Amino acid sequence: MHHLLLSLFVTATAPHAVGSPMGGNGHNVSFDGRLFLVAHGNGWEASVLRPERVVMTNGFPDVTQGAFTGFTNLNASMGNENGLAMCEETAQPTRCNQDGSANAGGAYACYREVIIDSDALAMKPNDVMRRRVLQVVVNQPGTQNAAIEGYTWLDNSKTPLGPTLRGIEPSVTKDGHLLVWQGFPDNSGDIDTIVYSYNPTACATTGWSLPKSIAAAYLDANLIGRYKIADRQLRGADGTAYAASSTVFGGYPWIFPSGEAINFTAVHMPCRTMPPNEDPPGCGPRRNALSVIGYPTNHQLAHIDGDVNPDTDQTVRLFFTSPGPVNAQPTLPATTGVDVWPFFGSNTSNYTELIFDDGLDGKYAGLWHLNELVTNPGEYDRTRTADSSGYSNTGRLQGGASFPARNNGHLGKALVLDGLSGRFEVPNAVALNPTSAITIDLWLKPAASPDCDANNNYRLLIGKGNLGGAYSIVMEDNLSFQARVKVVGGTIYDSRSNAVIPVGQWSHVAFEYDGATGTMAFYVNGVETNREVKMPAMLAGSTDLLQVGGPGARAACPQGDGAFQGEIDEVAISRVWRYGPAPVSAVPDAGTGGAGGGSGSAGGSGTAGGSGTAGGAATAGGSGTAGGAATAGGTATAGGAATAGGGSEATAGGTSEAGGAGGGGEKVVVVGHPPVDPNVSGGCTSAVAMAPLLSVLLALRLRRRRG
Repeated sequence: MHHLLLSLFVTATAPHAVGSPMGGNGHNVSFDGRLFLVAHGNGWEASVLRPERVVMTNGFPDVTQGAFTGFTNLNASMGNENGLAMCEETAQPTRCNQDGSANAGGAYACYREVIIDSDALAMKPNDVMRRRVLQVVVNQPGTQNAAIEGYTWLDNSKTPLGPTLRGIEPSVTKDGHLLVWQGFPDNSGDIDTIVYSYNPTACATTGWSLPKSIAAAYLDANLIGRYKIADRQLRGADGTAYAASSTVFGGYPWIFPSGEAINFTAVHMPCRTMPPNEDPPGCGPRRNALSVIGYPTNHQLAHIDGDVNPDTDQTVRLFFTSPGPVNAQPTLPATTGVDVWPFFGSNTSNYTELIFDDGLDGKYAGLWHLNELVTNPGEYDRTRTADSSGYSNTGRLQGGASFPARNNGHLGKALVLDGLSGRFEVPNAVALNPTSAITIDLWLKPAASPDCDANNNYRLLIGKGNLGGAYSIVMEDNLSFQARVKVVGGTIYDSRSNAVIPVGQWSHVAFEYDGATGTMAFYVNGVETNREVKMPAMLAGSTDLLQVGGPGARAACPQGDGAFQGEIDEVAISRVWRYGPAPVSAVPDAGTGGAGGGSGSAGGSGTAGGSGTAGGAATAGGSGTAGGAATAGGTATAGGAATAGGGSEATAGGTSEAGGAGGGGEKVVVVGHPPVDPNVSGGCTSAVAMAPLLSVLLALRLRRRRG
């Protein structure tokens, strides 16, 4: 049996969030990732991140043990500023002397930061962007003893930018040319949408373009070819394109250093009670649903699933910025992946790592993290869930399916199903009909045993056309699994897991089939539990809709295909053999013959967040009837019941296992299955550590309550 790390199965976006001393009511970070400027009740303050002091705890960075220096006060008050951009005209820091004078051989590091901010309380049209210059001197830079030596305001004039740019919460790219903030395209001083301006001169006072909606970036000659966010037209979470003239609703935008994406809060936080006794504190504005849009998300709005979004009704989220990959040991980020970014939240006082491998993978036909969809107008749609594969195969909740307000899943949110009619459905699409190979996997937590009487009480977990369709996985009434695929010629192959899972715990189940070799395999909780070989044949596909969680309304104790009761999470369908040793002669991703995935995979570099090697487009080809086995070697469909109930096998080869050819009324008993991996348990989602000080909560009121 082959054992796999279960982390390989989880294409997460924010699996963990832990406490951080870097708290406040807004912040930003230098582009080397070490100098933080943070807003507190007593003004703006500076702190140095010392990654050399990061401690690994349970495989994740602990930044609470001296990783940040104490705060050095830079001015006496916040001055109504709760967000600022740190713009660098040249690469920072540079070597200098203790007094800040330039010296290439000096023992100190000097940061020259152009600060761009606005008065967050000024009513429009007086909320103008303004500029000043700060120098911070750091002694013993790049070591575990780094500390702030001193600072100087080289220019504290707060000179307005020209032409006048109105709004709040600016951030800027590393090259100093692209400024992004919360404003409005008409430059009226209204806020609640994401706009940008370009300047051919880095961090300059004048020369900025008039604001445009970020939705227009893909048409801007100044941005095309320079910033990846402008490579393609932006799309909503359901794939609906943002017109260039439309607005992208969002608060607290932070643009990635190379301009590849923006993170922002996408939805308003509802108030249970209104000010002055607001509950939750800071409710009202867009302080909910931390999201990302841009290159690493296939230019589609991605509502982040995981600890960084712990709920939809309680925890306000404001400023999140990233130091980028920090060149120290232990490294930040610590999570392995193609494109992983470390992030700090100030008002939430936490640290997390965002993983974008799902959007960059390019080989998923559908990947549903199973959290609420965020609409283009900036609201939750709790009746739909987004597909992050790049194909935008949006799922729609049906019957007794729901999302709770608080995280409940293996990772972030999970879909709760009532065992009667709960499911989500996806319309047929070319992408959902792989040709040469398929992998289907999900996490599930049964609420009860499906064995409710003497009949065959199996439950449909995934089905494209139910048991006689393109592919399906059912949970048998003994908590084992059976998968089926239809191949060219109409023959149905099936395979059994030969392993069971417990009730009330999270378990991972994966099934895969390779058409070039006819190989089928099951993995349960990271362990290969069955592998068998059929006659090679390509997948047939179907025009049926995809159903996940159930086939429709069914009795609580069904005779035949019933609906699953419990929770499911991280449902994925891949167009490749994804897990375990690949079969000999396995065909690499042959695609589906359709467009999708935002030109395939590739993307960010392995050093977190860099632009990566493009490539990996879904290569067509290889479809058809490869292997010369359209009818699985000319064998009959043994058992005479290709769609017989969940406990029968009716496939090629003239044999029928575990229950024979009988129809769906027979009990299925699988003997000799391996024990469930004792190291796999449910509820592995760690809680987000929230430690907002009262002063921080009070300071939240500084921001205008509009939008």
